[in-house]
Amino acid sequence: MKSRHTSARRTAPHGPALRRFAETHWAREPVVVSDAPVLGIDPADAHALFLMAAAHPESLHLATTDGFLSEPGPLLPGRTDRDLDGYVARLASAPLLGGDGWLLTAADPLHRDFSAWSRVRDALAGLWRYVGWPVVPVAAELAVGDRHHAVAEAGDPGAASLTWVIDGQLTVRVRPEHTGTEYELHAAAGDLVHWPAGSRHLDHRTGPCTTLRVSVPARTASALPLVTEAVRTLLRRHGPHPDTPVTLPHPLPARADGRLTLPTQLAYSARPLADTLADPGVERALLARWAGLRSAAGLDPAPAPRPAVPLTSRHRLLCVSEIIRVATGADDALWAANGQVWPVRGRAADRVLSRLRTTHQDTTVADLARSSGLSDDSPHLHGVLRELCRSRAVAIAPPEPHP
Repeated sequence: MKSRHTSARRTAPHGPALRRFAETHWAREPVVVSDAPVLGIDPADAHALFLMAAAHPESLHLATTDGFLSEPGPLLPGRTDRDLDGYVARLASAPLLGGDGWLLTAADPLHRDFSAWSRVRDALAGLWRYVGWPVVPVAAELAVGDRHHAVAEAGDPGAASLTWVIDGQLTVRVRPEHTGTEYELHAAAGDLVHWPAGSRHLDHRTGPCTTLRVSVPARTASALPLVTEAVRTLLRRHGPHPDTPVTLPHPLPARADGRLTLPTQLAYSARPLADTLADPGVERALLARWAGLRSAAGLDPAPAPRPAVPLTSRHRLLCVSEIIRVATGADDALWAANGQVWPVRGRAADRVLSRLRTTHQDTTVADLARSSGLSDDSPHLHGVLRELCRSRAVAIAPPEPHP
C-alpha cells in the first residue's frame, strides 16, 4: 500500500494504460486498476476546488457517523486552511465533531475551474475513444474524509462508476445486484476503482483520503431527462398560455352506458404537447445538447464561456481543443467545443474550421480571412472567431507588431 503522500503517476492520457483498461476491465466486474489512466488532479487541485465550492455551500455536504450536518458553517474549507492536510488536521480537533470521523463531498465542482475540468475531460475522452461516447451527462463528485465508514449502501445502480483515489487509501465494498456477490476492493493514491452499472457500494476511509468519482449512466431511461427538458422548453414557446388555470368539471360527464366523456378542456390542453412532439425543433435541441456533451466528453456542467476579446487582423490564433461540427442543413451547422454550442452558417466558416484543424502553428486573423475568402473585418468571420475564442477552442496570442 502506498502512503498518504504518494503522488499519482503521470502517464500519457491516451497511452497503453487506457487501451488495457478498456479491453480488460470496463463494464465487467468490480476492480482496482493500478496502472490507471491519468486523472490530472492532485491534492492541491482538490483543495482549490473545495475552496471554490465553499462559496456555493449548497453544493457541499458534510457527514459524520450520525448523518449529514444541516449547517456545517465553520467546518467547511476556508482560506485559513493552507491545504487539504491542514483542513483535515483542523477537523480532527474541531470541538463540534468531538473526534468523530467525517466525509465532505462536493457535487459537480469541476466547472468552476476550466483547467481542472479540461484535464478530467481529457482523461475521460481517452477512455470513451475505446468504449464509446456517452450521450447523456456524466456527473463528478469530489470527496475528502477521515475515519469515515458508510453505513448505508449508496450509488445509482443505473450508472457505472470510475473512482480515482487522489490521496490516501480507500476500501470499497461493492455488491453487483445481478450476482449478489460482494467484492472488497482496496485502493491507494493513483489507483482507479471501477464497477459496472447495477451495483451498490459502501465506502470506508480508515484515514484521510481524497477521491474523485465519475458516475456514467448506462441505462436507456437515463436519456429521459434530456428529452423531457427539450420538450418542456419548446412547449413554453408554443403559448400563449391561459391566464387562469384550466379547470375540469366535477363530476366528469358520463355517457348513458356509464363511460366517462373526455372533457374538451383536457383535450385542448393536450394539443400543444402533441404539436411540440411533432416539431423538428425537438430533434434540433437534442442534437445541440449531444454536440455539447460530445465536446465535453459528457462531463456536465461545463465551464462558462470566457469574455469575448476584440480581435484585430494581426492577432494570432491556435486551435487547442477539439471542435465538433454537426451539419443541420446544406450550409448550416452546429459547432461545439468545451461544452459550448453555437450555430454557424456558410461555407466560408467551414474553410476557417478546416484551416484551424490542419494548421499546427498559430495563424493570424488576416491569414484565416484570406483562406476563407472573407475580408479582414468581415462581421461573419469575427462572429465565428469570437465564439471559438469564448469557448476556449482557440488560444489567442498578442497581435503581431506592425512592420
